[in-house]
Amino acid sequence: MWLGALLALVLVLGGCFRSPTQAVIGLSGIAGAVPWTVTFDATGSTGPDGITTTHWEFGEEDESYEASGTFVFQHAGTFTVRLTVRAADGSTDVEETTVEVAPAVWVADENLNTVYRLSMTGAVLDSFALPATEPGGLALAVAEGKTWLFVACMNGGNQRILRMDPVTGTVDETYPAPAQSPLHLTYNTNGQKQIWHVDGLSRKIYRLNPPDLQVYESFGQTYFKATSPQVTNVPFLREPQGLDWTPEGSIAGSLWYLEGETAKLYEMTVIPGYDIMSNTQLQVTGDPVTLDAGVVPVSGIDIYDGAIWVVDLNRHRIVELDLTTGLATGKQIAGFPGSRAVGLEIQY
Repeated sequence: MWLGALLALVLVLGGCFRSPTQAVIGLSGIAGAVPWTVTFDATGSTGPDGITTTHWEFGEEDESYEASGTFVFQHAGTFTVRLTVRAADGSTDVEETTVEVAPAVWVADENLNTVYRLSMTGAVLDSFALPATEPGGLALAVAEGKTWLFVACMNGGNQRILRMDPVTGTVDETYPAPAQSPLHLTYNTNGQKQIWHVDGLSRKIYRLNPPDLQVYESFGQTYFKATSPQVTNVPFLREPQGLDWTPEGSIAGSLWYLEGETAKLYEMTVIPGYDIMSNTQLQVTGDPVTLDAGVVPVSGIDIYDGAIWVVDLNRHRIVELDLTTGLATGKQIAGFPGSRAVGLEIQY
């Protein structure tokens, strides 16, 4: 009996010492796809004589001391959102919730001059009309401390690369493209941050500076045939159908190029110079992978989660292929708007 009385006393005392301050998390949603903007609100929190300090933590060291506002999740994943409040009497309280952020798929339509942000099931999350025509490729890249969507456009012979806000679709800058038929773009994040771009008419791969798209170097057929025995006697840079960068392969990562004439995917090691202005080298590594004939011609590639995703131009779908065999895995994204999809970026 005395144990029961003791337990009752503990429960009473615990209630007496419980903080009178209560943190209340207000979020506009707990699930979305990148870039995902949430509205946060802590004004429902209470405490003796009011709340004096509010501290939000969104994961990955992002935080805010505002009671309310907006926050953009730039990466996919599971995040713990934590709210800590302090009242005028010094008492505090903490509340947490979990949010799920899914990957998003960026693709352009050459006929509609529109960029789409899709879910991994093909649902349209956003669409942005382009102020230039005939998009050929796109990539997300960081410039001046912010993530932008870069879109290369033929634009009736007045070639342009647009820098857009991926949240609002607003075009922030317009640059001349480095050659006559701008196609695919990809962003190199390791070491020297740079944008890689392949042009269909000059048949060159260009290394660009993200803030101003200044051309640092270009690599053409002659360069690769002299430095990479794998392409000496085969078509290379004849019909560019995709370009992507991955962090694996070397200290500066690997560049992946799809040759449309042969449907072969090549991996190239990026060998950086000692600084951003010095010469970089590209070296084809290993044997190419021949893509499944059921998905060619291709108009964009992205290597994601250990597989290669390609835009199947004729069937208007995005298909996952095994990166080792080039064969379709059975996964695909279909049913999205448009008729001639080009470019591909899976944001995660």
